[in-house]
Amino acid sequence: MKKIFFLALALTFCTISLAQNENADKKNDGRNKEKFEQMMADIQSRKIAFFTKQLQLTPEEAKVFWPVYEKCDAERNAARKETRKSAWALHKAVKEGNATDDEIKALADTYYENLDREASLQKLHYYEYQKVLPIKKAAMVRMVEERFMNDLLSQWRRQSGPKGREPKKTN
Repeated sequence: MKKIFFLALALTFCTISLAQNENADKKNDGRNKEKFEQMMADIQSRKIAFFTKQLQLTPEEAKVFWPVYEKCDAERNAARKETRKSAWALHKAVKEGNATDDEIKALADTYYENLDREASLQKLHYYEYQKVLPIKKAAMVRMVEERFMNDLLSQWRRQSGPKGREPKKTN
């Protein structure tokens, strides 16, 4: 769970970084936005290929699986966004030191409720996958998702190179 959190956090920072670059230089005529959209489309294409191969999805299975997966993924992303928002509010309240104990308790309760919601969604999504995939494949979706994220992060680290050096150029 920690790995997924940190991977999601890393992707969030990448997203924020690209968004900040776009806001900082409005003269770029949307090139950063296009670059970001292209990068996300590339990741999505790789994700589809990776899942299809790892789960050994037949064309029929893929046809019914992907709409369900996309719906579940959107729900999970929305829940993750709420969790991050509540974590930030809690962190800010504690750091600033001007919140009352009751306010901090309420913020912490919200944060942990959001974490519980994320975990509950994982289980609900597993049941959704069972409706469209054989049980063995449905059971593997979450593990394949983690493997994909780990592979993506490893590739990003390799391309970034050692700290303090320019990222490696790829063709």
